[in-house]
Amino acid sequence: MSPEISNPQKPSNFFSVLLLSAAIVVLWLIPVFVSGSPGLTAGTGAWGIVSIIALLLTIIAPIVYGWFSRNETGAILIGVVPFLLTTGVSRIVSGNTPPGIDYLIYSVIYVASLSLTGGLEGFFAAKKTAGTLLIALVLAGIWTGIFLSGIR
Repeated sequence: MSPEISNPQKPSNFFSVLLLSAAIVVLWLIPVFVSGSPGLTAGTGAWGIVSIIALLLTIIAPIVYGWFSRNETGAILIGVVPFLLTTGVSRIVSGNTPPGIDYLIYSVIYVASLSLTGGLEGFFAAKKTAGTLLIALVLAGIWTGIFLSGIR
């Protein structure tokens, strides 16, 4: 038997990465679209719970996916794509971004730091050692701190 057949590598399950990322994006955007609908309001209640679930999934999904799949690329994508798409789409849909280069620079730095931190979470979790899992959990705490610093 040739080495290629006896030791096949597990193919990257790109569809599951896209599906999980899309689910997180949808959870983030449900309250945004509900707040724009007449007669419905976002905030406390069911839509607030959906937002909390989306936030927790954004923090935890790269770690869990990376740890169980050992797929570094997929874990990085799950850490980067959902928040990047969510913030981009919600800013475009809402249309209430204040003018000015300072706000633009702040927004780019804020979103880039969250996306980078989320990607690094997944990368370190995919290494699947105790030390790298600890690093991934510390990065999750840093992600939370950066996220909370952006709330005005």
